[in-house]
Amino acid sequence: MEPLNHASGGPHGSARNLPTESGWDVFSQLWRKCGYGAARGRLLFVVCLLLICGTAAFIGIVPTRIFGHDNFLWLGNGWRVYCGQRPHVDFYSPWGPLAFLIVGLGMFVSNASPNALGYGSAMFGLFVGLWAYRLGRNRLEAAPRILVGLYLALLVTAPYALGTWPIWSTHAMLANRYAFALVGLVLIECMQRAEGTESNAGELLGGLSTGTAMALALFTKASYFGVCVPIVGASLVFRGLNRRRLGGLAAGFGVVALAVLAYLSFDVVGVVQDLRMAADARSKAMGVLNLVKIFVAEATSLAVVIALYLYGSSPYKRKGRWLEEHELLIWGLLVFLADAMLISSNMQERGMPLLGVYGIVFASRIIAERRRAGCAAPRSEKQRCIFVLLLCGFLSLPQLCSDVVGLGYGAIEKAYPSAARSRVRFSVPRLGSMILYDGPFDKRANGGVYTARINEGIALLKRYCGPGDRVINMDMVNPFPYALGWRPAHGGVAAVAYNYLFTAELHPSDEEYFGDATVVMVPKEPALEQDYYDGYYRIYHPALLERYRLAAESESWRLYELK
Repeated sequence: MEPLNHASGGPHGSARNLPTESGWDVFSQLWRKCGYGAARGRLLFVVCLLLICGTAAFIGIVPTRIFGHDNFLWLGNGWRVYCGQRPHVDFYSPWGPLAFLIVGLGMFVSNASPNALGYGSAMFGLFVGLWAYRLGRNRLEAAPRILVGLYLALLVTAPYALGTWPIWSTHAMLANRYAFALVGLVLIECMQRAEGTESNAGELLGGLSTGTAMALALFTKASYFGVCVPIVGASLVFRGLNRRRLGGLAAGFGVVALAVLAYLSFDVVGVVQDLRMAADARSKAMGVLNLVKIFVAEATSLAVVIALYLYGSSPYKRKGRWLEEHELLIWGLLVFLADAMLISSNMQERGMPLLGVYGIVFASRIIAERRRAGCAAPRSEKQRCIFVLLLCGFLSLPQLCSDVVGLGYGAIEKAYPSAARSRVRFSVPRLGSMILYDGPFDKRANGGVYTARINEGIALLKRYCGPGDRVINMDMVNPFPYALGWRPAHGGVAAVAYNYLFTAELHPSDEEYFGDATVVMVPKEPALEQDYYDGYYRIYHPALLERYRLAAESESWRLYELK
């Protein structure tokens, strides 16, 4: 039997010389063969990535089963950006501009079609997938490098809300998927340094990658930037203060932050004010009970993290510092807490996307360890490695498989939409490709009931107003300017939810809320849940009556015009 060829060491060594007499070696060859040689691995990755992003582009706007009003959150604010408005500067937004810019780019490509949601996700998924694959060079073994790129691309593009069933198709919580993928990029670089002949190999580029991803996360949702800080801090503890890496971190973060702030006219006060409102509201919405529920729901994942710590380190490894011996446990607990905090702040119940990235990086370490050991490792060590890889799969495969199912199911629904579940369609041509399915719940914000109400509101506006009017809607989102192709009002809010996006103490002023709107639509039965609506309506109702007069009404709407 030929010995293992160590001359091809590093993450791209050859798999041909692995021994083949054990079950471990069969498993290892199948795993590693996916990525070797380099050309075959790249081809496999590119084909799979294009398939994922092409499917997302084909879906465009997915036939929506839940949270249909969230489609208009992204389309309405993407339309604002498309028309030249900027979050924080021209309207209040608890979210940064990145997600709206991606939707605006999708509108540019799709001629302002609702398919902009799928087009934007496809382009961002392609960008993130290529970024992750390049970042994995000299950091991850070949197959995990391919897997993590596809994992993050699927995380961006799968059209369903995180923490729900993958067949509940929707574009709700789009920004959460984008931001989780960015934090995943930070985690890859922080957990695994690049291998090379030089001690500083890849440190500058790694720092640039992490700094850039952190800045993009900040301008997507600030809470995701918040969890990046302890992840980067942990990496500095484990890896030391490398000057090249710190320089890259500062440069990557600084360049992106300056570019975004330039787009926002350096209105730092407006940005901070909006984020402060959102943080105050989210702090009231989170609660300890919600975190406890997440810990209980994800207790199995926590148990797997602990098992990885117990079995992940080779018993033959030389003892080192306390931090080095407990590094795997510290990383696992840190990532688990990061996932739990983000899920809690998003008001989701389940889902641990970052633990999936952790599992793939961990698996890469085990494969590299086995490759270096070669034939010398005893049979018990091979069995341990198989067990650890199975634990890693338990962390990564549920999210990966769920996203594959969600993307595939969305494509089937797009190709073969159900007429039985979508009896009412939107009346304006621009919304012709959008389908909201009827379902057993959430009828006020989805399905035929919601579609009919939007159609009724559009008809009322066409009857009494014109393209020169600037319309806002006293509900969670404002679908009317985008649906009609009218110029959006200057001012207003990206979305409303009392004690979730703003509070009675911290909220946009009357002048900021109404802006230069000439028409205000008030629903008789809002799509927003009453707990989120009543307090918001109490805040702005007096100013509505002071500035506007009732001009017309229909079964579902009251139309107020400027006095």
